[in-house]
Amino acid sequence: MSTNEQLLAALVRLASGNSQINTTGGRVVFAESAEHADFVRGLGDCPDDVVFTPEQFEGGISEPGDELFVGDGLYVYTQDYLSTPFLAVAGPTIVRVTGQEDYRAFLEDADLARLRGEFVEQLLNPSVFLADQCALGSTHLCGAPVLLRLHVCASGEVRTSPGGSVLGTVSSTVDELETAAVHGAGDVCLNGVVDESVVDASRAERPWLSRYLRTLDVLRGLRAQGRAGYRVSGFGGRLVRTMPAFDEPVDAPLLLWNDFENLLCDTTTGRLFRLGADAARLTELLLVTGSRDEALGLAREHLDLDGAVAEDALGVVARHFEQAA
Repeated sequence: MSTNEQLLAALVRLASGNSQINTTGGRVVFAESAEHADFVRGLGDCPDDVVFTPEQFEGGISEPGDELFVGDGLYVYTQDYLSTPFLAVAGPTIVRVTGQEDYRAFLEDADLARLRGEFVEQLLNPSVFLADQCALGSTHLCGAPVLLRLHVCASGEVRTSPGGSVLGTVSSTVDELETAAVHGAGDVCLNGVVDESVVDASRAERPWLSRYLRTLDVLRGLRAQGRAGYRVSGFGGRLVRTMPAFDEPVDAPLLLWNDFENLLCDTTTGRLFRLGADAARLTELLLVTGSRDEALGLAREHLDLDGAVAEDALGVVARHFEQAA
């Protein structure tokens, strides 16, 4: 990767809070003030760590409207979530939930995607990155307990994110910051701007939120390859339209299709598998039921397959799953 690509990848890790993304790098630390440069350099003391200090950049990434200039002509913009549908994407853009209204808009958009399969177009742009996914999702792993990302405010307060709660100050030790991250009330990555009880209730009502966020990631990745127009199983409908209502596990692979192809995506590795039309329908039955026997019953009923044919076909699909795992 070029230097700018490496810097952007680090900034995306810093913004996301998703520890799965951070598996490709170490700790990322951002200091708003040069006054705290020595402190943040002490936090980023491993080879894979990335430290941003004002000597390296101009601008910021904390508030809506902020612009960060870093590297060789890399500009990164910051925008509030509520403005996302009106966003004219001019380059890499971090979209943040900055308060209760932003959070309500995020939930409304998630609900619309779940019910009708309609996604906010700007969130599918490969240059747009949704911040604090670990807090917005329902099962996303968070890197806060091991301080995989830290934001040091100009005041000297230390947070995991500009919208997170205060973990300590530049006078705190690493152990003190880790303790605050582990034992802090609510979600330390967002509860500086959204009430923790609201977040908890929303997650309980929508256990599929992480699946929604992973769907956005997959669709955005496909857009980066020039591939679009996909529908996603469980968001606005199913490939097997007559099947009864099911809620598949939040971490189950995603099934996508358009007029040209059917895809199965492993959301953990990002691997994509192309499927034939019949295999895609059988795969959907396996995904939503989690049981070969239940899927077999549904295949007989909804795909008009006799028992032997359905069982043989499901066996092929199941072996494909095992080989892909």
